[in-house]
Amino acid sequence: LSNNLLTIKFSNLGASVKEVILKNYVSYDSLELKLVNDFNFSIDFFLKDKRIETNNVLFSNVSQYSNSLVFTFSDNDNNKIDFTYELVDNSYELIFNIKVEEGNSYIEPSKLHWSQNINQLEKNINNERNATTIRYSFDNQSSKELSLLKDVEKNIKSPTWIAYKQQFFSTILYSNNIFNETTIKTKTPDTDEYIKHLSSEMDVEYNNKHNLYSFSFYFIPNKYALLKSYNKGFESLIPLGWGIFGWVNKFFVIPIFNFLEGFKLNYGVIILIMALLVKIILFFPTKSSYVSMAKMRVLKPDIDAINEKIKDPLAKQQAQMNLYKKTGVNPLGGCLPLLFQMPILIALFRFFPASIELRQQPFLWADDLSTYDSILDFGFNVPLYGDHISLFALLMTLATLLQMVYSNQMTPANTQMPQMKYVMYFMPIVFLFVMNNYSSGLSYYYFLANLITFGQQFIIRRNIDDEKLYAVLQQNKKKPIKKSKFQQRLEEMAKQKRQ
Repeated sequence: LSNNLLTIKFSNLGASVKEVILKNYVSYDSLELKLVNDFNFSIDFFLKDKRIETNNVLFSNVSQYSNSLVFTFSDNDNNKIDFTYELVDNSYELIFNIKVEEGNSYIEPSKLHWSQNINQLEKNINNERNATTIRYSFDNQSSKELSLLKDVEKNIKSPTWIAYKQQFFSTILYSNNIFNETTIKTKTPDTDEYIKHLSSEMDVEYNNKHNLYSFSFYFIPNKYALLKSYNKGFESLIPLGWGIFGWVNKFFVIPIFNFLEGFKLNYGVIILIMALLVKIILFFPTKSSYVSMAKMRVLKPDIDAINEKIKDPLAKQQAQMNLYKKTGVNPLGGCLPLLFQMPILIALFRFFPASIELRQQPFLWADDLSTYDSILDFGFNVPLYGDHISLFALLMTLATLLQMVYSNQMTPANTQMPQMKYVMYFMPIVFLFVMNNYSSGLSYYYFLANLITFGQQFIIRRNIDDEKLYAVLQQNKKKPIKKSKFQQRLEEMAKQKRQ
């Protein structure tokens, strides 16, 4: 069977799918993309007093139509089993119906077996393996998954669909209210012959009224809008993040990305525009953060004088709070804008590696923005780092260090914990090791974001006059202030301690 999206090959031994080719995609080595070529699917039937497995049954009668196939098996007692497959036009859906007719004896389906060795389709086999698992849904709205990093066997009850999810593609078996007790299992091979072995075994609910069992297979790319269009919760296959991070992706990142994609721009240009848009949106919180840090910086001599004069920790804290209160400085002002930025940064960390739109899209020296770029292959593996140098990851690290150095010049030094500065410089090095094998599109975005942040810092810094700012803060001291309840409690505690 074939349409404009899929070519599906079957065998009448078992009347099962044997091979599925996605026409609009190719594998990492530029071959046709065989999403399925090791597909084991079988249903157990009770025929009279014996049990048969359809993968051992030859369906000798085959009828082929323009978009459907009907496989028929009958036994000596005139019991009949029809497997009908219908490929929907312009769709990734394959409708699968089982019809049984009782002749001179009893016939009943009992268990469905489905297992598959997952092929390597992407360049980075480790990332692909870590993204491959089984997901399942009970309500056609959301889904759960087995562990990505370890082999798991789990019993579940009455799923509406089960998906063998890969990094960018999935095979989904859907059947509403037919599955009962179900066992799902993942197993990772010891070699790189294939990615993982995924298997399911489902009890099928007996339908003695109509003797008709309806399923659908979906051999489908993990594209958010496409998955969502089926209205069965398939979009939950894409790991957009939990809670607020998922919301940021669904209602902010994906709409912007899809809008820009409509202009047929290179994806590297789309990422650049996204970085600019995000930084423009966050400019005022960013500016507020830098102004707050500048206030803390110009007040540092006053803070040092308090620390020198007062030795009691509680009294020292009270004096510092009084100073901040009088001058109108919020000591947390430099941190609060991060609350706006972090959800977007983490959301993008989930979005880019899971975005099939970036798959095999070239930009500059990177031939595939969904995986790592390499400017030098070592020919051997460096522990924790990899067998190559990713230039985008390296540029991201250098831009992060540049931005941090400049930011620290705007921030008052922490005299109590000076080692924190070195810890902060160590973090970009850690990310260099992490990002070297990650999506080059993500490294490229972070590189741009850090450069834009540096530019914003530079502009804001040049427009801040420390002497004028300090004069304004001193002028604030003359204004009457109202003590907060927290400050009053601090003063009372300090007074009691002195007494």
